[in-house]
Amino acid sequence: NRLDVDKELFLWSVINNRREFALLFWSRGKNKVCAALIATLLYKNLAHSTNDHSYYKSAELFENLASQIIDKFYQTNREACTKAVIQKVTAFGNSTWFEIAIAADAQEFITHRAVQDVLKYIWLGFIDRRISNFKIIFSTFMIWYSGFLRYHDILVQSNDENRSPEHQTNISHISRSQISRRKETESRTKSKIQQYFDNISKFIEAPYVKYLYNLYFHMIFLLLFSYFILCDFFPLYEFPSDICAPTGDSKDSKDNVVDKNDNQPNIYNPLIRNEYNASTLGSYGFQRHKRPSAIEFVLLIWIFTLVCEEIRQMISTNTQSRRNAIITYFKNFWNELDILAIVVFFVGFILRFLPTVECFCAARIILSVDLAIWFIRSLSMFTALKQLGPKLVMIGEMVQDLKFFVLMLIVFILAFGVPSYSLIYGVQKFSWHLPRIILNHGFWEIFGELNVLETFSTNGYIVFFLLVAYMAVVSILMINLLIAMFRYGNNTFDRLQTNTDRIWKYQRYLLVSEYLSRPSLPPPLILFSHLWRLSLYILARYFKLEYFKQKYEQYSSRNKYKNLLQEEDFAKIELDEDACGDEVYYNFSKTGGQLVDETNFDEEPM
Repeated sequence: NRLDVDKELFLWSVINNRREFALLFWSRGKNKVCAALIATLLYKNLAHSTNDHSYYKSAELFENLASQIIDKFYQTNREACTKAVIQKVTAFGNSTWFEIAIAADAQEFITHRAVQDVLKYIWLGFIDRRISNFKIIFSTFMIWYSGFLRYHDILVQSNDENRSPEHQTNISHISRSQISRRKETESRTKSKIQQYFDNISKFIEAPYVKYLYNLYFHMIFLLLFSYFILCDFFPLYEFPSDICAPTGDSKDSKDNVVDKNDNQPNIYNPLIRNEYNASTLGSYGFQRHKRPSAIEFVLLIWIFTLVCEEIRQMISTNTQSRRNAIITYFKNFWNELDILAIVVFFVGFILRFLPTVECFCAARIILSVDLAIWFIRSLSMFTALKQLGPKLVMIGEMVQDLKFFVLMLIVFILAFGVPSYSLIYGVQKFSWHLPRIILNHGFWEIFGELNVLETFSTNGYIVFFLLVAYMAVVSILMINLLIAMFRYGNNTFDRLQTNTDRIWKYQRYLLVSEYLSRPSLPPPLILFSHLWRLSLYILARYFKLEYFKQKYEQYSSRNKYKNLLQEEDFAKIELDEDACGDEVYYNFSKTGGQLVDETNFDEEPM
């Protein structure tokens, strides 16, 4: 174990923020991609701990160097570069480029085509890439058919068309015959029936298949929840049917919020003209049932399995402490939405058992809102689509711009709504519903509900001039201001549209990482996977059984893909990497410390 002086001096230079020395020792050492990514990780950690943003420039520099090297390497030998992404680097603790890039959040490196090739292999698992999507989707419904599909024995499968002629001629006839004889021996020892079930197991464990099953079951969950809210949510106690009735079940069709008088506006209610009688709907919805329905218990079990899965995700986060694991978990917006939806569901579920009509009404409202949250949660599955995934990022960025616009819009709505309402309808008896009526009055004027123009009194003409000014400001100036904010202000749309491909590739990495670590069974069947993992943990931890220890380690590390090549293959990859690294550093020094970005981010959809 000879000490690598260049590596140690390089790490010392990075930790002490001696960037020039770090570049010097980095250029002298080996494993330049791994070293550059580690420097990126260290600089970002230093920037976070010291709150010094100058470290981010150094992190960006080394990330660019790593991206340039992998780009050169990929152009030289695609197959070797793809394998090198998940190859263990013994000099850096058997870590891989992929693992360090994830830890450093090196988005530019992760979106490189070589890493994306690895992600495509991981996404399909051991399923042959030549299998069409139609056959895979068909096999998810007819699981028996998946046993007849073609599979790989290794994760990163070589592509003959990507090999160089020299590499192809180096394969001798002797080695080919040895490989063929070995395959024949293995095929004889393993029966066809065993191979068939092994193929089904490989199919189910593929992240893409997990994604499809989670998509199917999430749609079923939304359908059950929707049916429960619309047709199967009944009280468990006797309640008067005229309390907490549907919106259309109103005693006064003109105004169901305040006492009716001639000076109040007529509020159109579309439910009044519905072919169904509102009072009939209200009485039907208040029929007492002795116990909750079967669908409600199914939803409860379903949500409980989701709670178990969220706990597993939180525990399995690779952090130094539980506190950091919780912080990392809640950095993901979709995780926050999951927790919110789960908490809201249990609040509504508990309230519906309390013997008061107010709690029952609150439970129905809360569960309805919860259903809306679960529908929004389904948007996360669109990240698998290249056309829709980046649009979610655009929506998130535009919401940040929109909140300032909404503040200005509310000011103009109130500036018009309060005076015009008072001039038209006069003095009103105070009600907490009055602010809603005023906002409703001012807001819908934007979209052409110009009922105030029918008044021709003196007050009506004043309102007319207020309306002209209001429509000019809101409908013309404000709407165009909103478009200008998105297009030219923060340049949100153009900036994100330009980086659509890179955004989607990083989203794909997040999606692959999520479903790679998920159990094979979707909720609510995921409960069996959790019970199996818990059983393995107990048997391995407390009974000290070697067989179950191996099984638990194998089960826990199923989301870690690493290659350990032969020594001569690893040496060749290391030489190619060093050659590309020397070329990149030479160009870097020649241009005075400026990198020319030649990375090709073109990629076909997944």
